[in-house]
Amino acid sequence: IRTYYPHFIASKVDLTSEFIRSILVVRNPLNAVPSLHNFVYESENKLPEHFIRAPSDAWLEWRDKNFATEISSWAIHIRSWMYRSENKSDRLVISFERLADENLGPLEVTRLAEFLCREDGVSTRQPEDMPCIWWKVVNFKNLAMLLQNQQWNWGTRRLRQRKLQEAGFLPPPASGEKIIAQIQEDADAKREAAKDADSPHQTDPNAPQITEDQMMAMKKKQQEQQQQQQPFLREQEELLSENSFSIRGGAKYLPSYTEDQLKMAIDTISNLLFEFENEQTLSAALSNYILDAKKRLDLIQKENEHVKSNIAAAVEGGAPPPNENSSPST
Repeated sequence: IRTYYPHFIASKVDLTSEFIRSILVVRNPLNAVPSLHNFVYESENKLPEHFIRAPSDAWLEWRDKNFATEISSWAIHIRSWMYRSENKSDRLVISFERLADENLGPLEVTRLAEFLCREDGVSTRQPEDMPCIWWKVVNFKNLAMLLQNQQWNWGTRRLRQRKLQEAGFLPPPASGEKIIAQIQEDADAKREAAKDADSPHQTDPNAPQITEDQMMAMKKKQQEQQQQQQPFLREQEELLSENSFSIRGGAKYLPSYTEDQLKMAIDTISNLLFEFENEQTLSAALSNYILDAKKRLDLIQKENEHVKSNIAAAVEGGAPPPNENSSPST
């Protein structure tokens, strides 16, 4: 039986005392909490589960109201199941991240099979079959894409679009005439844009002329600004790649947190790590979660320092300071 007990989305009745053996799947809370929000968002908007990722603005509002409660619930869930089994052989801890990993996933499935085989009357496939089983069961998204190629992608997009239209999040499908008119309008707009790009710009004859040296200095300044931003973009892409496991539709983004929220997460995970330092699988997973939280915190602090230095430079130069609301830690 799958359960999130003692979280509120699970059954209010405690059935866990009836189970002697258990499998605890742990996931990085910085990804588990946004995943819970996606589930809540889908439920509130009457959408199928694992269908679409909640918009980032909806995430930010929900995060600030619920993060402290949810990170605490995440820790309570782990403690509840870790202390439930007095005999360690009756409990198996599985790392969600390892299970979803193409290289480590088959090893986790093998551990799972070995655990199940300890029960009388339960038999599983041979160890050499585990990579194939993992590929077919866990990696179903990639398998579906491989077997059906673009047809699967196109069909999924059309289904997702229709469901969103039915729920009122997208306008209803346009008629054939409207579609043709829109295509024509887009084509005309592209042609006009191409003309503007090719034609020399009309300038005011009374306006001061920009010299070639000034133009080169402006280009150099733009390149320096891009180089300053590039490390942040690269780090954001790396974090998104490391934490992207969802098959939901919608724009992909790395769920953001404030500095205080990340520090709260680090403290919560560190306390669990101290508590269960002798539990090899759990302690390894918790150590990785702390490392990920520190990476995110370091990125926010770098970006905030970058914003502050830009404001200081602008004030020294007599220009209006940039908008601080662009800070990612908000």
